[in-house]
Amino acid sequence: MPRADAITTVMGVDGCPGGWIAARVAIGSTPHLRGFEVVTALTELIADSDVAVIAIDIPIGLPDAEGSRECDRLVRQVLRPFGSRVFPAPVRATLPFVDDYRAACDASRSVCGKALSKQAWHILGKIAEADELADDPRIVECHPEAAFAMMGDGVVADSKKTTAGRRIRLDLLDAWLADLDEAAIPRGDDALDALACAWSAARLVSGSAHQWPLGDPPHDRHGRPMRIIA
Repeated sequence: MPRADAITTVMGVDGCPGGWIAARVAIGSTPHLRGFEVVTALTELIADSDVAVIAIDIPIGLPDAEGSRECDRLVRQVLRPFGSRVFPAPVRATLPFVDDYRAACDASRSVCGKALSKQAWHILGKIAEADELADDPRIVECHPEAAFAMMGDGVVADSKKTTAGRRIRLDLLDAWLADLDEAAIPRGDDALDALACAWSAARLVSGSAHQWPLGDPPHDRHGRPMRIIA
């Protein structure tokens, strides 16, 4: 667990068209947003040694023959009746097929007996990109909707793509970041998700983060924990 007194900045990261969006938050007695950054390659964010924790909305720790992860199942339960907001992580055997959905499905079936969901395949390239960097101990997996559920009184029913859904999530973030300038938040929902990931990173630093599953989570073949934090 990182030491709070050693932290300068945490980062929340979400995929966006053309790359990644990161929200940098300085934590202390009063956390404040340092700003957003959009990059084409995840390595550009990982290279910043001043960032102590990087919470990212992408699967870290990929299953093999078991085909599914307990953390995904548990977070779906948290988000009921909107469990479809969490889609199954792909098995590792699919990673070479970021440009071929049929081949990715064939690889998945050969390992676990199930095809790859179209949603997961659409971000398979980003999953593969993150997998190359996943041995960095600062990187943890989170889920923005789980974070918003933990910030408030439970799962947010309204979609973040609606005016009402965006307003609810902004209010939750405003309660955490007192100096948040809503006008400076990029349009769309990726920036909101990045901020929710940064909230999760800050919670990990303070020792108050929740983890699914509790205790020592399963690890993939590379020793990476298959867990989600918020």
